[in-house]
Amino acid sequence: MWFYNILTVVVSIIVAIAVLYLLFRLFALKQGDEKVILLPKRATNFQVSDRNFESITLFCDVPFVNKGRQNGTIMDLFPRPLLPEEQFDSVKVDAWAMDINRPRHDGYFEAVIIKPRKGGTIRVYVTLIGKSGNIREDIKGFPYMNIDIYYQVVGREDYHIDKQRIRLTPEEVEAALGQ
Repeated sequence: MWFYNILTVVVSIIVAIAVLYLLFRLFALKQGDEKVILLPKRATNFQVSDRNFESITLFCDVPFVNKGRQNGTIMDLFPRPLLPEEQFDSVKVDAWAMDINRPRHDGYFEAVIIKPRKGGTIRVYVTLIGKSGNIREDIKGFPYMNIDIYYQVVGREDYHIDKQRIRLTPEEVEAALGQ
């Protein structure tokens, strides 16, 4: 009999823990999570930031928004230019990004906390460095170049990594050289 009573108490405790866990998960589900999204379709055209005989630096602004119900933090963000040598080998490409509200020029992305239903803007820089030393000659025949923007976001749940893509077109490069 005493064994049956102990077993009943243990099962009751297990059921109580399971019910409390279920209630907690429902509460967390109701609270929601962050949903930080970069909006590459709303990115500005590339503009000239710096230009000299050997290189040209362009930038564009990419907005982002937190569509979730909790604060979200962009912990890390970096652009990855996709211009293989097989496609075009006359320039070396370098890229970095920063939050437009907290400018940095050391290539480090400072974490950004985004409140629910709020957003901001990321500025993406791309430097094209001519291999022969003359950017006007080296840039001739420049194709379009995709730039993948990777970013790590954390909220109430574990972090996740997302990716969006913007594109630098030959027309934007030509317009920049003409300025």
